[in-house]
Amino acid sequence: MEGQAQSAPVSKKSSAAKTYTLEEYFDFEYKAEGKHEYLDGRIRAMAYTSPAHGRIQTNFMDELAQCLKAKGCMRYTSDRMVYVPQCNKIFYPDILIVCDTETFRQHKGKMKATLNPSVIIEILSDSTEEEDRIDKWGCYRTIPSLQQYLMVQQNAKSIHSYRRKSEREWDYSYANKPEEAIAVMDCLVQVKEVYAGVEI
Repeated sequence: MEGQAQSAPVSKKSSAAKTYTLEEYFDFEYKAEGKHEYLDGRIRAMAYTSPAHGRIQTNFMDELAQCLKAKGCMRYTSDRMVYVPQCNKIFYPDILIVCDTETFRQHKGKMKATLNPSVIIEILSDSTEEEDRIDKWGCYRTIPSLQQYLMVQQNAKSIHSYRRKSEREWDYSYANKPEEAIAVMDCLVQVKEVYAGVEI
């Protein structure tokens, strides 16, 4: 995920950041021009993403397209919310894959957040790498449906994967050579294709 927090909404009565209910967040997000994450009562704006981030995201989506279509899985870029009840947080993952009938945390209108992702992929930047590796990963792995979490670096050709073995066990693997491939579900994606056209 690219970018760090922008200024959070602040209460007029206090210099402390205001806290919001989930329903208030959905109402806020429905009217907002940009996208915002919900962090257990706090609302945080999402920042600008780099051209390299966008190219990696597009390349990854393209490489997965045919294989995931054959499996009946849906894939989304960062316009789809994921709600993690155990953390009471909403994120917009860079790539989201759902291979079962989707379930949602529904709000009025068209506002809804996915509850059952199968795979989440985040594209790391210098400013968000620690959060994606520690905070988000700690939250994502509480999702019962999640089978795999991948982190894709921008400043090196390196892809890291955690695949679920059991409720609390995950297998780790990585690929960092152009000719290597990494499995997303059962779809093989080559490192050189993910970083095609990206200057490192």
